[in-house]
Amino acid sequence: MKRFLGYLVAAASLVLLSVSCHKAVRADATGQVDEITDSVMIVRIDGSKVKFDITDCTFTNGAVMYGDSVIIGYVGDLSASYCVAETCYLLVKKSDVVVADTVRDTSKELKTRPVDKKKAEEIDNLVRIATKRNAK
Repeated sequence: MKRFLGYLVAAASLVLLSVSCHKAVRADATGQVDEITDSVMIVRIDGSKVKFDITDCTFTNGAVMYGDSVIIGYVGDLSASYCVAETCYLLVKKSDVVVADTVRDTSKELKTRPVDKKKAEEIDNLVRIATKRNAK
């Protein structure tokens, strides 16, 4: 019995040693969102798709949607095609900037087009119908 108990303890210690030597990889990756649900996000990273579990993920720079570029802080191995996401940072796309002139030219004539009476009556009827429906 003592011999069996000794083998059992040795086997258990070997199992614990092999499990404790497993290194958890924490890293960041940049990619583009291919699919997203409430618990899983599939991101295309360097041409390959990686599935991330996002149940405990914090989104730090806004809402993420399909097609957005993100930086994901994850735990796991990308070659395993499944990782657990810890943080997801949205990379905001640059938008067009329209510069409005602060100086107005008051010498120009204000041009308007004449009102079509039939279209004006149709718009008034639509407004009346909408107000009646909202009142109900």
